[in-house]
Amino acid sequence: MKKIVAGILIMLLMGTSLAMAENLVEPELKSMAPVETIKHMKPGLEYNGIIDAKIFSLANKNFGESSEWYFYPIYRMVLANVFSQKQFGLFVDIEKPGYANVTYPILKVNELYAKFQQDSLYVKIGRQVFGDKEDLLLGFQNDAISLGFDLGSIDLLFFLAKTQLLLPWTAATNGTMDGIIGFVPTFDLGSAMALKCYLMVGTEPVTVTTLTQVEDKTNALILVGGKYKMDMPVGATANLGLDAQLGVQFGTARDLNDQSIDAMALGTKIDGEYSMQNQDFGFTIGGHIVFTTGDPDPAVNTQTGFVSTNALVGAGPGLFSKIENGAGPYTFLDGHLASGKIRNYAGLFAFGVTADFDIGKFHPGAGLWLYSNTDDQGEALGPEFNEWVIFRISENVTLYQQAAIFMPSRDGIGWPPSPAPAPETAIKFLVGSSITF
Repeated sequence: MKKIVAGILIMLLMGTSLAMAENLVEPELKSMAPVETIKHMKPGLEYNGIIDAKIFSLANKNFGESSEWYFYPIYRMVLANVFSQKQFGLFVDIEKPGYANVTYPILKVNELYAKFQQDSLYVKIGRQVFGDKEDLLLGFQNDAISLGFDLGSIDLLFFLAKTQLLLPWTAATNGTMDGIIGFVPTFDLGSAMALKCYLMVGTEPVTVTTLTQVEDKTNALILVGGKYKMDMPVGATANLGLDAQLGVQFGTARDLNDQSIDAMALGTKIDGEYSMQNQDFGFTIGGHIVFTTGDPDPAVNTQTGFVSTNALVGAGPGLFSKIENGAGPYTFLDGHLASGKIRNYAGLFAFGVTADFDIGKFHPGAGLWLYSNTDDQGEALGPEFNEWVIFRISENVTLYQQAAIFMPSRDGIGWPPSPAPAPETAIKFLVGSSITF
């Protein structure tokens, strides 16, 4: 890893960790015993697995193979073994992904690390996942070393990761982060609240050229922020959740001509939900807002917009990029917009409303998202409608169906805004089944 440049700043804010509606349509393990085993260093061997198979169809003239049907199977195994001394454990999460016109390796290693623990001190070495898909500020999986102190209600986590995350000024330097250092303390504030803070510094080696010399330098992107979680009961059968995140992004960076890059940017994400469960019927209504500052004038490139470091499969405010669980950038939103705007929250305003229902073994739901560009003279990118139905045959067998429709109002790329007509409506349709054990 190249040089690591550090800075210190902590910010606080409100929020909660929501089980957002769109998560229900992705393969999930009903019991995560291995995760609990390795987290609490409980001696013994625990494992879970999943076999998930789906077929999906795409329709969008911007996608070269529209209206094709793809078969996408996933085989996944998660296990943990903590040895009797309670000081050493191994965690493995391996997946055999499907093939949807994309070549994947034989096995995809999501996590593979060893954990050492002595009293409150723990160390993890190997492939790890940091953050989650819904997090605006953190979410990636890389080879890393993490060290923490688990003090019960306080968890102090430090990590050093080798990563290839994109930077907001990628066009100016043609580079990605070569590494990231992070400090992410978590504070439990009782049974219903928790606070998480973020300080992350990512670096990028760059060679700048002036009239007199060529010089190697190290750019740095610094992200500070936090998330305050709240999940409170309302009466005997209802629950109210709120998750608000705020992050400030800035950098010490030069472009290839040794000109300073202004990387000051702001990002915020708010998710709220109200849920009620009564015997065999329940529902959850959620509202979601994402706002990140954009580039005032992309043609000048004197200032960059906010770009989330969340690169996990399925990250993004809506469902459109999640429907095939990482089968590739097959959509207008995934691949056509400059810099993957929707997927990386780059200069974006998004407003979404979701509704889930629990009717015995049936779990239908729907969502509506509206997207806008927050660059100078920002423009509406169009609405997206999502629909899903989940039928849980048993605790271990699930059938599901999902559809997503995106109706772009214009292409959303170029500066000034392109006069070209908007692409045609993009549609995905999916059916699948999963078996867990």
